[in-house]
Amino acid sequence: MTDPKAVKFIFQQGVRCLESQDFASAVALFDDVVKLTPDNADAWFYRGSILGHLQRYPESIDSFNGAIALDPNNTKFWFHRGTTLASWGKYKEAIANFDLVLESEPHNYQVWDSRGNSLIGLNLNEEAIASYDRALELNPDFYMAWNNRGKALTNLSRWEAGLQSYDRSIKIKPDCPEIWYNRACLLMRAGQLKQAFASYNKAIKIDQAHVPSWINKGITLSKLGQDKESLIAFEKALEFAPNESSAWNNRGLTLRRLGRIPEAIASFEKSLKFKPDDGDAFYNKACCYVLLDQVDLAIKNLQQSIKIDPDEYLNSAINDSDFDAIRQDNRFQEIIHSVRRGDLK
Repeated sequence: MTDPKAVKFIFQQGVRCLESQDFASAVALFDDVVKLTPDNADAWFYRGSILGHLQRYPESIDSFNGAIALDPNNTKFWFHRGTTLASWGKYKEAIANFDLVLESEPHNYQVWDSRGNSLIGLNLNEEAIASYDRALELNPDFYMAWNNRGKALTNLSRWEAGLQSYDRSIKIKPDCPEIWYNRACLLMRAGQLKQAFASYNKAIKIDQAHVPSWINKGITLSKLGQDKESLIAFEKALEFAPNESSAWNNRGLTLRRLGRIPEAIASFEKSLKFKPDDGDAFYNKACCYVLLDQVDLAIKNLQQSIKIDPDEYLNSAINDSDFDAIRQDNRFQEIIHSVRRGDLK
């Protein structure tokens, strides 16, 4: 016979592990709880949430299904099932879950916000804005909805309106680095590089370890022609996230512009260590090997990039002046022809 006190203790331990982000221990504890009390809907729910954090999405959804089978009218279960589906990239299914919750809770501003996020995932930005507007009608101080609304407006290249949304979000939550980062990304896309630089610095001032801001600060500095300062920003990003492939790749591009070609190649190789299917890194290595007159290695790396994304990298290679030095080489011409024939595997 199951001891209710023992089950309660295991349940509480699982919640504590979840709160401390020890997800592996938490899921093991909730595995025990659902074995001991398979009719415990909350245990299935917590187990689903933890599996979502571990990105074990099919198991997570199965666990939420177990909770819903026991308590089908619990909107919390449906909402978290929806957020997990969204994290999995299944945006249409996520929206169906959010809509179901909104049938009984039409004033739940957080659900409207999450619904908007999934609509952005489907590139339905106008519909997303309508969802965020509904969330903000219900709670004008919900800063995340202002922030997310800014993202949708940025996607539509509506720079002024997007900036206003971010500024409203910042007015409510001035110490959130993510909002300053998103604001900077809008300014960067709008070509306002100096203003973008200032916003990235704001994000970094709030959170010294905000890696995306360090990376984009480096890119902005490169666009402003300040490659030495750009290199410092990428290396700062790598202090906090040494496995971040995009930082290694951008560092390599900067080193290449500075004429430090062997170091650039080493940086691209680091990027590939952490992201073996990084077509940009293979392509950029190929460009470097052209500069070193190492044609075999240039061809080999170009082939690798084209295998990853033929449309992008073939078109780039055809039009990129970096390959002018080997454009008439038979090996380069053979790559072009083999892709067009569909022979490159």
